[in-house]
Amino acid sequence: MVRLPRPVLLLGLAFSLARGAFIAPDALDALQVVPPPPAPESAAAAGERLVMVLLERNRTPEQAALAQHWEKYDVFKLVQPVLGDWADARTLPKLAAFIKDSTLETRPFTDRAKNTYARRRPHEDNPALHPAVAKPDGFSYPSGHATAGGLHAALLAAAWPERAADFAHQAELIGLSRLYGGAHYPSDIVAGRRLGEAIAREMLKSPQTQAALEAVRAEIAAAVAAHRQAA
Repeated sequence: MVRLPRPVLLLGLAFSLARGAFIAPDALDALQVVPPPPAPESAAAAGERLVMVLLERNRTPEQAALAQHWEKYDVFKLVQPVLGDWADARTLPKLAAFIKDSTLETRPFTDRAKNTYARRRPHEDNPALHPAVAKPDGFSYPSGHATAGGLHAALLAAAWPERAADFAHQAELIGLSRLYGGAHYPSDIVAGRRLGEAIAREMLKSPQTQAALEAVRAEIAAAVAAHRQAA
């Protein structure tokens, strides 16, 4: 057996702890959480292709605006309609850091599902479609936006339970934005939301996550109080 020097062992331990602070890499199998998407030649897939045509044909200016608003994902776009326009990375730095760090750990779960199922985007299946957003690259299933929205809404609900329904509503709008924009099929959105919520449930089992959320909870409460006082 090859024995590594103690400094190397300690460095490896520190790295593993840092990378697994909120969720272990094997905490869940994304392929067990979300089943395969409809087969391309199935009736379900044909139905989804028709849905995308009808959504584009009947897209309203408000729906296009929602799609463009969420074209680039930003968790504070989810937070601001609930807490206020003042809520950003400057006023809530602990929340910003928690989202950034936890995203690095949870992204592989989404990537595993996307790369395994390798589903084409709606505009790739039907070149006649004209998305309301820039044509996204990468695989379609599950939706990364919907996964992030479901994950972050669940975590924010744990930090601020009084507004759980409001955060959940914002996650729904994120999913709808990707439908209205023509970036995803309906089942992409459902699978993404399901995966995000499953990741959140595993994260919430971690003492590190609970400690981070306690700090976020205190930060939000203080920021809300300060904003009310200033107003």
